[in-house]
Amino acid sequence: MKWNFENTAYDELYLDGVMKVHESLFRKLAEIKEYDIFSMIDVYMQHSEIRHKMDKGNWSALNKGYRQLMNDVDYSLCSPKQTESDDILLGWIADMYVLLQWIYNLPSAYINMKLSSSELAGAYNPLHETSYKNACEKLYHKYLR
Repeated sequence: MKWNFENTAYDELYLDGVMKVHESLFRKLAEIKEYDIFSMIDVYMQHSEIRHKMDKGNWSALNKGYRQLMNDVDYSLCSPKQTESDDILLGWIADMYVLLQWIYNLPSAYINMKLSSSELAGAYNPLHETSYKNACEKLYHKYLR
């Protein structure tokens, strides 16, 4: 997928890999039965040192695997399990967070503070039926400006 944006957070060569690792991360987090998936995603987005380095384009952080990212989640901050979600929704949430951060070059913690993972899940219908670019534009204008 080729994007035409000028001030992205890091080189586009990393984008596909970062999207895939976050899809894997969110799906693996959902397998942890004692914590709520949305709580774990929010804690990761707001507190992960690796995610913070990704925001700054750190090549080493951009090449981490999902296991390394899972080890960077502070589970002591997570809420007990409350909600269920499916792999398709989690993949879409992961893609939206990565793309919003990459396109608009905003810190992940800021994006998540303005648009929590449960709110993003609520926006899935009807946004999942549009292009990623269009979905990102709509989310940006509604939550992040």
